[in-house]
Amino acid sequence: MRQIIPTPVLSVCADIVSQRETHATLDSLFSYAGAPGDPPAGSKQAKAQEWLRITNKDNSVQPIDILGRLIEN
Repeated sequence: MRQIIPTPVLSVCADIVSQRETHATLDSLFSYAGAPGDPPAGSKQAKAQEWLRITNKDNSVQPIDILGRLIEN
């Protein structure tokens, strides 16, 4: 069963990873996690939040699995 990332969790995760990562490492982290598509434009916070929203909308991926890879460290 496909589970999307709840909006409050999405927001908190985007905020945390944007504080801990540079633009380059944020792109690398999302790529490692299997997030679909190219990196969105914008600030680190906006990029992380939009990429998680894109992940929720893409039926070819499991958003919760991607979230797990993003926060595993």
